Amino acid sequence: MVVRSRFEKDMDDLALQLTSSLEHDVNIWMYDIIVDLAHVLGLLKTGHLLKEEAAEIISALMEIAREIEESGEMPEGGEDIHEAIEARLIELIGETGMKMHTARSRNDEIATCLRLFARDGLIALSKAIAELREVLLRKAEENLEVIMPGFTHLQYAQPTKLSHHLMALHDMFERCFDRCLQALRRVNLSPLGSAAFASTSFRIDRKYVADLMGFDGVIENSEDAVASRDFLIESVFVAAESCLTLSRLAEEIILWASEFDFVELPEEYASSSSIMPQKKNPDVAEIVRAKAGKLAGYLTAAMAIYKAMPLAYNRDFQEMNPLLYSSLKDVALSFKVVAGMFSKLEFKVDVMESKANKGFAVATRIAEELAKKGVPFRKAHRIVGKLSRFYGVSNLYDKMVEIMRGEGAESFIPDEEEFAKWMDVRDTVNNRDNVGGTSDEVVKNMLEKRMKKLKEDIEKVERIEKKIDKAIDRLKEEALKATEV
Repeated sequence: MVVRSRFEKDMDDLALQLTSSLEHDVNIWMYDIIVDLAHVLGLLKTGHLLKEEAAEIISALMEIAREIEESGEMPEGGEDIHEAIEARLIELIGETGMKMHTARSRNDEIATCLRLFARDGLIALSKAIAELREVLLRKAEENLEVIMPGFTHLQYAQPTKLSHHLMALHDMFERCFDRCLQALRRVNLSPLGSAAFASTSFRIDRKYVADLMGFDGVIENSEDAVASRDFLIESVFVAAESCLTLSRLAEEIILWASEFDFVELPEEYASSSSIMPQKKNPDVAEIVRAKAGKLAGYLTAAMAIYKAMPLAYNRDFQEMNPLLYSSLKDVALSFKVVAGMFSKLEFKVDVMESKANKGFAVATRIAEELAKKGVPFRKAHRIVGKLSRFYGVSNLYDKMVEIMRGEGAESFIPDEEEFAKWMDVRDTVNNRDNVGGTSDEVVKNMLEKRMKKLKEDIEKVERIEKKIDKAIDRLKEEALKATEV
């Protein structure tokens, strides 16, 4: 049964092909069944369905779910999964099935399905981010005191610690995680019961139905409930922003596996060349890098579709849905793969440490030490800048003395032993003991704090999942109970 009540003619085949969403509705058929079950239980509770009618509808919905699960194919009929399931329902139980759509519209139905999908997608993403955070912190712990070069403008800049660098990456992903949960709070509200946009004259219990689906509450204004897709855009943004950050890590891996020679790529996450037998290519990291660009495009597309939409519902919304599906699925998979790849990454510690002072990376330390002795920092900067031209010569200390005398700073010349200490990369790194610095003690404290916070974050997601699972279990129990006529 296709809903075309006022029309005598069927929709043109090409027009149906253009407007149909069945190709993408494979992503939400399960959520549509959940919405249908909760809605029917709500109609039963408020007296708009007899117990026998509710039992018949629920049993048929369960049968339809089994059919889709076993065949992997969507029911035929209609423009979308909502019409297709309703058509199959009526085919199975006749006129009783026509009562399921009482007190609702496809407008609030699809909005609810999308929020359920986004909810699960954001939870899956937050778990995948937490998994990568754990890998990064574990690697930081294993390489706590490893020295490596740090870069600005992709040029050797200052020595740092691998553990400090990995925690910087972790902290970016911690913010991605936080954004997931913040978005989830706004996503997890039920539009169901808003009907087309102006509510319904049937007395219903929206809160009861929302509770059955594990929502934290309802979207109060019925027009806002169906006319808003900011939750979708925010979910796509969270996916895109997280993938952008992941792409930066992927780029690091690509660089580290190239001329930097800082890592050995795990074979399970690399590819060979079809013609050059010696190659080990970072294809997985490159695909992740490309995914970030694609998701940024999805975000732009979603915003462009939404930008001038008049209230309330418009069919344009349908074109936003696949952007949500693909974004959340792609990003969660990308995070899980990168976590697996990074866990097996082998750091070439000797290479990193040997390059830690490449490009005279301790120059900033020397300028700072001169400033501590009383040389104005800008003059100290000039002195060390001139000294950098001679970096690599055997008599660098003598050059330092010569330059300082030429700058009128002879009274601040360090002795040779002190200068040697300034030149030591490990001493330079451990000299930075401010909050967030690279000294041993500071790095250890940072790591302990982050390990604790990660544990709390994982437990937070587990509590959210348990609450939702408990609600869905209740929905299933009440649905089964309702079939016992």
